Amino acid sequence: MTDEAWILEALRLTAGEPADSVFWRHSEGALKLYFLCNDVFAWGCADAEEITEANLPMLAQARADLAANGDKYADHLGDLYSARVRKLRPQGACYPYYPELIWPLFDACGPEREVGMGNPKPRPEETK
Repeated sequence: MTDEAWILEALRLTAGEPADSVFWRHSEGALKLYFLCNDVFAWGCADAEEITEANLPMLAQARADLAANGDKYADHLGDLYSARVRKLRPQGACYPYYPELIWPLFDACGPEREVGMGNPKPRPEETK
């Protein structure tokens, strides 16, 4: 895929994301795209995950999985994509901000996290 083609595909897949969650940077002749994921993986941490051509299938699958699990606007696409790339669940304090229907998608990204520095709260229990 050409640089232009994969970037356009990434932008298509991120359509509907809040304007401040996807950003770009031009460096050394290359355009790079990122999802902002501040405070998702560590408490009080500025963070971003690069969107790469190699990870486009993962991005597309994350969007499809969110839509199939009730998050029809894929509002949490950046967080799920980042968690899958890192093979790491979000910190427990993030879970209340996600619809419970998509918690299993985040749980599948990695092992349960230990509570401690950067993850001060456990993942809440699901309400039945």
